[in-house]
Amino acid sequence: MTTSMWPPRSRDALVNTYADAELLGWPLFVGTEPMNADRVQHVFARNPTTVLLAACTKFDAVTASRKVVTDALVRLDRIGAAPPCLLYGETGTFLVARGSGVHVPALAGVQVMAGADARITLPPTHGARWDTPPWHLTKRAPVELPSAAVLHSCLEEGLRLYPRREAGVGP
Repeated sequence: MTTSMWPPRSRDALVNTYADAELLGWPLFVGTEPMNADRVQHVFARNPTTVLLAACTKFDAVTASRKVVTDALVRLDRIGAAPPCLLYGETGTFLVARGSGVHVPALAGVQVMAGADARITLPPTHGARWDTPPWHLTKRAPVELPSAAVLHSCLEEGLRLYPRREAGVGP
């Protein structure tokens, strides 16, 4: 099956799942069990509280508190760089080019995940939504992921504005 409407919307579980699996080619999981898009739909139909995960094999994921990430999104938008961004709970996650996460790990309060064992939570998981999706809004194609280097100064400024406690990061 392919996505029937474009662009996908975070609330449309069926379209999102097919975009993740087919268009983007991401390995999907529920728990540790690999899933294809049809199987994900079946699992969510039986249990809407299911958590859908994607392995970080096609991208690096850079996660920080939601306040820091939303501040960085504004700064990135101003410079014309809007990497895909997923919001989930009190965190935000930028998707960047695979292998480029090495540009940000020195920032306190920022976590970089990469590789087959690293996972991010995706819509239609309750509470997960795309702020900036990883696909073009006008055509059925993935966006080109930027290097994580573009995030460094924007995240650094957000971390200065929001002390760790206020940003919801650790003690």
